[in-house]
Amino acid sequence: KLYSIISNIKNSYLRSLLTLFYEDKAFMELFKIAPAAKDIHHAFLSGLLEHSIEIAGLCIDIKRHYEDVDVDLLITGALLHDIGKIRELKYKKGFDYTDEGRLIGHILIGAEMVDEKIRQIKDFPPKLAMLVKHMVISHQGTYEWGSPKMPQTLEAIILHHLDDLSAKVNIVRKAFEKE
Repeated sequence: KLYSIISNIKNSYLRSLLTLFYEDKAFMELFKIAPAAKDIHHAFLSGLLEHSIEIAGLCIDIKRHYEDVDVDLLITGALLHDIGKIRELKYKKGFDYTDEGRLIGHILIGAEMVDEKIRQIKDFPPKLAMLVKHMVISHQGTYEWGSPKMPQTLEAIILHHLDDLSAKVNIVRKAFEKE
């Protein structure tokens, strides 16, 4: 499903960026088993992959309602917004934060990872790079929730709300299962 989503990205720079991540075997080994959180939402093995694909699917659906949305940028944000969690969390024997996770956090780790891959793509447009990094940096939505910046583009605002929706639906489903 992940590769199908990536192959449908029309913007060649964004498709190349996603391909660099998802053809990186070391990255994928961690990404496909990482939880999305320590204990709040999608806190299970492969939770990060499930959460990311769920949001990407919502992004695809949203295009039918808001034609002016750059869906390729939005999907790219959905697939990359939490990638820093592969280094923020340790999940071999239970879930906890790594030192890097405690001291830097998944948002900045993810922005660094995105920047590193963008530098590998010849002539990647600087404005597009800034928009992608803004999606990663602002996806938490508020300073109180840990965002260094508030979402300031339509796609970043939508990503924040879809991320929040995915998390909240997962939390409610988990609560219903316990009852």
